[in-house]
Amino acid sequence: MPVIDGIARREAVRLICSRLKRTLETEYLPLQEVCGRVVAEDVRSRLNLPDTPCSRWDGVSFNFESYVRNGNSTEGWLEGVDYRLTNTGIGIFNDSFDTMVKAEDTEFRDGRLYAIRQSEPVERGQNVIPVGERMAIGEVLLSRNTLVRPSHLNLMASGGNLTVPVYRKPTVALLPSGDELVACSDTPLIGQTIESNTYSMRAKVEQWGGRALLYPILKDDTAALQRELRRAAAEADIVVISGGSGRGRYDLLQAAIAEIGELYFSSVDHGPGKRTCFAGVDGTPVIGVVGPPGGEEMTFDFYVVPAIRASLCQEHRETMLPAILDADAEPHPRVNFYFTLHVHRGEDHELHGRLLPHARLDRSIAEHNGYLYVPKGSRGYVKGDRVTVELRIGYENI
Repeated sequence: MPVIDGIARREAVRLICSRLKRTLETEYLPLQEVCGRVVAEDVRSRLNLPDTPCSRWDGVSFNFESYVRNGNSTEGWLEGVDYRLTNTGIGIFNDSFDTMVKAEDTEFRDGRLYAIRQSEPVERGQNVIPVGERMAIGEVLLSRNTLVRPSHLNLMASGGNLTVPVYRKPTVALLPSGDELVACSDTPLIGQTIESNTYSMRAKVEQWGGRALLYPILKDDTAALQRELRRAAAEADIVVISGGSGRGRYDLLQAAIAEIGELYFSSVDHGPGKRTCFAGVDGTPVIGVVGPPGGEEMTFDFYVVPAIRASLCQEHRETMLPAILDADAEPHPRVNFYFTLHVHRGEDHELHGRLLPHARLDRSIAEHNGYLYVPKGSRGYVKGDRVTVELRIGYENI
């Protein structure tokens, strides 16, 4: 297929996810280790809950037929023989007692049940929780492909599921590249800069359900790039390489990939991060993100996170919300542009979007929690406009 230049974001995500390795392997883990994982099979209850009839309220339980034979009266009844005091959610310790009346609908005299004062006629089985009402043996508690949350652990524990089938985490290889990069433990010399991207990338991979595989800094050498890309393609489900995808003299990535694999797109239709690219090497998807941290943070969220989630059969959604813009947002003269925002609740209790300075994008990456998309050629937006913003984080809780 021809290489696409300037692919739209959603089309890029669709293409990336369509080229993923589908290696959905299952592993069985202890219940306490599966929070944040994705269940690989329907999880069914191994127990009935409750496993014996229980009282729905505090009150008195008894046998309905005995009550009817006694003329709908409790005269002469003995505690422990004809009735028992019961508590909410507690089993009724007499197989013949099939009916229950709330404590407020009874009258006791001298410590003994004197009468039932329920306003409606007593019905057989009333206020008794039947076996399996909360969950029954074989009932599906979590469907296949469910992302496990803390409350799910409670549910599975109640059903007696102490071992849970989950998908193996996809392995994501992270390759920083560039002659100018040095480790953060080093002091950069003139012309050098600290390699910082892999710290946040690794955390995101693990946060979104993957396993990060870190590679050392790669130099701007075609043979070395190709060798390490092939090694990473053999070891990982997804490869992410940062840097080297631009048009500079030493940006060798795209040409190097094209020689050993297939380059699907060479750029996206927006900035920052326009030179994001995507390829396949030996059947493994390779996502090239830009080197500057501000652009890398954005493009990793846009293109790598959806790939990780798709590898785990999880839908990736964009969360869009209305907000009031706190400053003008003029269109970029050459590209569609995502402005970084700090989305916050104003004194008027409305959501507001405060634009963060693009010149300090690398500095503000820890502050922004939203994006505003402004197409090139549009009029842009002015302060006070009600706009649609995209949340950077938080959709997983909606």
